[in-house]
Amino acid sequence: MRLPDLLGVLGALVVGGLLTVLLLASAIGEPPALPTPLAPTIPPLPTPTAGPSAAIATPSAEPLPSGSVEPQQGVGIGQRAPTIEVPLTNGSIINTADFRGQPMWINFMATWCPQCIDELPMMERYQTQLTDQMTILVVDVAEDRRTVNAFVDALDVDLPVGLDEDGIVQAEWGAYALPVHFWLDADGVVREIVFGGAPPEIFIQAITAVVPEFSAEE
Repeated sequence: MRLPDLLGVLGALVVGGLLTVLLLASAIGEPPALPTPLAPTIPPLPTPTAGPSAAIATPSAEPLPSGSVEPQQGVGIGQRAPTIEVPLTNGSIINTADFRGQPMWINFMATWCPQCIDELPMMERYQTQLTDQMTILVVDVAEDRRTVNAFVDALDVDLPVGLDEDGIVQAEWGAYALPVHFWLDADGVVREIVFGGAPPEIFIQAITAVVPEFSAEE
């Protein structure tokens, strides 16, 4: 082979080798960098707000208006009666605690009630028959001594009449429907309650509830 031909062959081999090297280098080069995924963004939770249903109501006790009086439940059958201490129309003081151990008949009334005109004489009549077996006390509500004395004198009744001028005893007993009658046994417990206008037999029945041996005489 001639020298020029040999040089041509060697040049071709060199060039081919260089191309091969370059191709291999490009084939084994670092792969292109992939984009880094972003971390997912989590939106913040909304701050809870307390709505009407979430509120806890705290009861509050409002004070009673100045000068108001709480309603009274009154005295019922089977309950021990409150003590009554009031002035009588004659100026003395009566206290029902002094009569503990003896049945009592207590009548709340007023001079304006029509039934009292008939019931007070009836009560005096039964008191005469009961003698010392029962004590009767009449309590006039919210009237002055002069008015009550004039009323009792007109009826010619001789019964102890107390004056509840400020209505405190009436409120304590719940005796608002006048007249109203209470019968107490020897222990001061209410056994019968009768409202005004009842027939005589109802009164007799109430008396015998605390004085069983009583027999009314007409």
